[in-house]
Amino acid sequence: MDKYVIVLMNGEKVATTGVNLSAVATIFNSNNTIAAKIGKKSMAKHLVSAIVKMEALNKTVDRNVTIKVGETPLFTSTTDPDKLLESLTSDINKKAFVMVNDEILINRSVYQYAEVDEEQNTEETETQAGA
Repeated sequence: MDKYVIVLMNGEKVATTGVNLSAVATIFNSNNTIAAKIGKKSMAKHLVSAIVKMEALNKTVDRNVTIKVGETPLFTSTTDPDKLLESLTSDINKKAFVMVNDEILINRSVYQYAEVDEEQNTEETETQAGA
């Protein structure tokens, strides 16, 4: 079972398991909803900055995108940086809670920025060009 972390507005992190991010996103994006069940927890949506798979808290070689939510950096990967950034930007402007790569759910009120690790993309491009 995947492990998840709920990042609260105050920066505190709470671990849980059994999260269905799609279901939580649907519930939190409903205007009439105050709270939702998040794995083994029940939480008011206004307290949540993000819900992420545990792996998204750590920068690794294959995670080439950083998303800053409040004071918490989150990490994901993409092979098409422009598409991910355009989709994220569009969704942030439309929805209260935005899903990224089925592993990160972001509260748009604390979203700061997303950026692609240009150095890593340059290395990948050079490797592909040399092949």
